[in-house]
Amino acid sequence: MRIVATVLVGMMLAVGSLPPLEVHVHRAAGALEVQLTLNAPLPPSISDALPSGAQVSVTYAVQVRRRRPLLWNPKIWDGKAVATVTFDPLTGRYRGELLLNDVIVASREMTSPERALDWLRSPPAFRLLLPRTKRALTLRARAIFATGTTWLIFPTTHGTGWVRVRITDRS
Repeated sequence: MRIVATVLVGMMLAVGSLPPLEVHVHRAAGALEVQLTLNAPLPPSISDALPSGAQVSVTYAVQVRRRRPLLWNPKIWDGKAVATVTFDPLTGRYRGELLLNDVIVASREMTSPERALDWLRSPPAFRLLLPRTKRALTLRARAIFATGTTWLIFPTTHGTGWVRVRITDRS
């Protein structure tokens, strides 16, 4: 059944009906509940490194900005949500962790590599505590698979483009 779902997602991506990164935001009690879902395929290096015991991760860069019509959009919150998975060969289990600005906010043990890849693609929702503001807010997010440098000068990033979500009082 899992293979059928993977094939269907692959076919929908080929048609172009799914965005590479889905962002769902819900405002509740002065905080934002953010759920990220990666629909783009992960690089083969991640799935190849998963059974080796090496820690693999997908970094989700997240920014919340206040909207201004004439001036710049100042950042209210800026951070990284990092979904990591590590395989323990002694127990045969995968340990998934979600770090928000280097603080563990969720963790779980999994028994199959498919569930471990699902953890990387769709980590648990996390909450952002924000100062009160009456201005409209915009959340920007992107997934980053790997970073590096070219000729030791220009940084390169492999991942998705930025996704913008406008946050309303009813979001």
